[in-house]
Amino acid sequence: MISFKNITLLLSDKIILDNVSLNIERNITSVIVGPSGAGKSSILKIILALWKPDYGEVLFDGININKLTEEELTRIRKNIGIVFQNNALFDSLTVAENILYFLPDKKKLSDIELKYKVEELLSFVNLEGTENFFPEELSGGMKKRVAIARALAIDPKVILFDEPTTGLDPINAESILHLISKLKKSGTTSILVTHILNDAITIGDKLIVINNGRIVESGTVDEILQSSNNFVQKFFYQINRGNYLLDSYTNQYGLVNVK
Repeated sequence: MISFKNITLLLSDKIILDNVSLNIERNITSVIVGPSGAGKSSILKIILALWKPDYGEVLFDGININKLTEEELTRIRKNIGIVFQNNALFDSLTVAENILYFLPDKKKLSDIELKYKVEELLSFVNLEGTENFFPEELSGGMKKRVAIARALAIDPKVILFDEPTTGLDPINAESILHLISKLKKSGTTSILVTHILNDAITIGDKLIVINNGRIVESGTVDEILQSSNNFVQKFFYQINRGNYLLDSYTNQYGLVNVK
């Protein structure tokens, strides 16, 4: 679905991404992990075509987005939803207004159709009845769910999550991971950036480990935890690799938690 081919990104002559190649497959949850400053969020910005790499190609459904005009890029972006780390809700707008803010061609829909869409999205994120609330009236977990509902409003093929559970308590964090799991069942492709290893292991179908702008390793959770790469072993030191499968359990949402 999305492919990076030998991507190099320079900012002020500093190498941010160094000859990065990766593939994001359709309808799976890919999680990008690595230390701070490794280049994780830069990958999201390149997918959104907010940053253009200095070298290499970025393919979205086989189309090289580096060669597109701004008008063509706008059409590509309509297939991509994003949930920002700080949620980026508009404080002066209600929940309903925030959800519909980026909806294309919303003027073509009747008030009843818009109301139904908001109710449908709020039901998906378990926030029924909050249409007229303002962000200041919501908890951190509720704000995150509104941000997810807004990203879903455009019916995207793929959703990008930048540190989706940072700052949330364990109960709200688990709720957000549950929503991401629901997205896969509905056919949506998710790409997460996180530094929380338990989240990565819980939700990831594929883990992509990055360090100093380079892809160190990628694969399934089991493949990563059994990696012989020295950096990967050190990065995942807090996870007992030998006991991972024996010491894991499935919670009420069907997600695997690591003890």
